[in-house]
Amino acid sequence: MSSPVEQIKARLNIADVVSGYIKLQKAGANFKANCPFHREKTPSFFVSPARESWHCFGCGKGGDMFNFVMEIEGIEFYDALVILATRAGVELKPMSQEYASEHSRLLQLMEDAKKFYESELRKNDGVKNYLKERGLKGETAKEFGVGFAPDGWRNLHSFLKNKNYTDIEMEKAGMVVKSTKGYYDRFRSRIMFPWNNFAGQTVGFSGRIFEKDDGTGKYINTPQTVLYDKSNLLYGFDKAKMEIRKKDDCILVEGQMDVIMSHQAGVRNAVAVSGAALTENHLHLIKRLTDNLSICFDKDKAGFLASKRGIDMALIDGLEVKVISIESKDPADVVKENPETWQKAAGSAKNIIEFYLKSFAEKITDPRELKKKIESTVLPYVTLVPSEIEKAHWVGKIAGMLNVKEEPIWEELKKVEIKEFDEIKGREPAKAPMKSRLDFLRSRLSGFDFWRKGKGGKELNNEEKKLAFEAELFYGEIENLDEEYEKLSGEIEKEEVRKELENISLLIRQAEASNNEEDIKAYLDKFNKLTKKLNNIK
Repeated sequence: MSSPVEQIKARLNIADVVSGYIKLQKAGANFKANCPFHREKTPSFFVSPARESWHCFGCGKGGDMFNFVMEIEGIEFYDALVILATRAGVELKPMSQEYASEHSRLLQLMEDAKKFYESELRKNDGVKNYLKERGLKGETAKEFGVGFAPDGWRNLHSFLKNKNYTDIEMEKAGMVVKSTKGYYDRFRSRIMFPWNNFAGQTVGFSGRIFEKDDGTGKYINTPQTVLYDKSNLLYGFDKAKMEIRKKDDCILVEGQMDVIMSHQAGVRNAVAVSGAALTENHLHLIKRLTDNLSICFDKDKAGFLASKRGIDMALIDGLEVKVISIESKDPADVVKENPETWQKAAGSAKNIIEFYLKSFAEKITDPRELKKKIESTVLPYVTLVPSEIEKAHWVGKIAGMLNVKEEPIWEELKKVEIKEFDEIKGREPAKAPMKSRLDFLRSRLSGFDFWRKGKGGKELNNEEKKLAFEAELFYGEIENLDEEYEKLSGEIEKEEVRKELENISLLIRQAEASNNEEDIKAYLDKFNKLTKKLNNIK
């Protein structure tokens, strides 16, 4: 019987697995993309379905579908195995607690906690009625795993104890708090929203107060844990990722209910951050799937201002940032009143610069005040646009709007200071260590051999597989491979002779410095022979 790994690879295509995380472009028999593991503008990440492998020629990372999931999710092999087995429909034998990784145990604990909260919601008519009043449908609540943490100090703690989880495990997962009197539930009398990782596994919760105020705030979230890091998570991303790729746009809203109601209304490319702070890691997640970001915040703009730095980073990273304008307080309210209104608004987002220009033009009648507002608010965004052509477009539009020439606007742009982003703007993509041309050619030839001939029936190691993959990328579409092989061999021979000539030249100079006539003659003779050999290599 084949192993679970073999069964998974037989049922899943590596290109499909990888495309669940990043956008792939066809490249002959293979696929390419911008690497998700380092910052780059030109694709150096390749996937080979034939070899069931991937490799980035920029940062040097590579492997099979398991390595990819481990790397992009930041998990161990067993956890990647579980994710891919679930996707492939391969049943895994239960692992004993002794051998299961801590990561896996905590993930299972979070899944059990989610089921507990869901069961408690089904028992509580008051919470169900409240959610219905907010416009939430039962099937939508089930899809997002919405639950309820009942009032009481140790309801979840007792439930998890009966599941054989330890107090330490519950505390590590962020579900209980330790006190002098023992452990008690972190979430009590709250509507619970599970936070999932990219693979759809529950890693944390956000709890909204319901009726009983315990003085800890309207919302409380799981603290930083080995599973939950709010700077790396977007609420609803696991459910929105396919639609984000399909629509080539990611909609960012403020709260969990906004995300849930947006999905319920059919706008399924919506996500939210934990709080208003949009981080560089969030942008990295989004850029795996799209270069377009549409933002919708409360009318008071508090969330918008709190996320300004993230918007600036998005512009620097080359994302086109757009604004969705609605009259109601938030998308959830709009969906409740009329789903079609939200659908229309989401499809009519305006570029952030255009949004401000239009907004100011409608509200400000004094020309001097308008110029000041554009100078303070709009020009910094224009400065952050990486494309000079696009910058010129906005400069022209602003000049026309203010009825001035373009030159003064270009001069004002030079004065805009964004020192806090110098580090981001100046960061270079990760690069692989430099090789000599001879080393490069020798590696290419070895890869050519591994690709065409294998290794005498023996299994290739990871480095040999990488070289074979690289050779396939370069030569896979060429018809006359024998001719290419001869050319490559000839280039290596030429490079070896050139290297010898360099060494002989150094020896000749040393012999001349010491006036050693015998050595000079011998080295010159060898130099002439090598030169003749170089000229004869085809």
